[in-house]
Amino acid sequence: MRDIIVFLSRINRVKLILALLAGNYIVGWITWGLLYLFEPEFLESASIYDEYYYSIPLNWRIAIDVIIVPFLETIIFQFILLIIVKKCSDWITKSNNWTYPFYITSLLFAAIHATDYGLNYYGLLRALAVIIPGFMLTILAIVEFEIEKGHPILSVWILHGLVNLLLTLEELIFF
Repeated sequence: MRDIIVFLSRINRVKLILALLAGNYIVGWITWGLLYLFEPEFLESASIYDEYYYSIPLNWRIAIDVIIVPFLETIIFQFILLIIVKKCSDWITKSNNWTYPFYITSLLFAAIHATDYGLNYYGLLRALAVIIPGFMLTILAIVEFEIEKGHPILSVWILHGLVNLLLTLEELIFF
């Protein structure tokens, strides 16, 4: 894990965010394509939003999806929870290691997204589809924590907001 953090910390912040965005987008298309291939019923129910959500004006929905929710999830998962798990991990293992915090917070991020569909088979599929984005957001936070003058909240918020913006645009265009 240390080697990955060191490697990624040498990349320009903007380039790293754009690379993670591109990687997330590519992995997302592959993941959703495989889900469609093996479980087409899942994609038919893929919209997690109800009629109330669609009754909200588009500009407010975009603000919610691109600004508000990514900010709150960044604060909760890639900042507060990551720091708590890191401190507990350091205390338990008596070492400075990001491995356990990386996996624990990323998996919790994916698990919370599973609740969009409920605690059932489709919820599990949703969690599986969100694991890689969770890894990408968490590794960016860790890199930002480790570099001098890092901005973990801002960087992760921007990446998360861009990911959600692409998803919102796809939903508007294709669905």
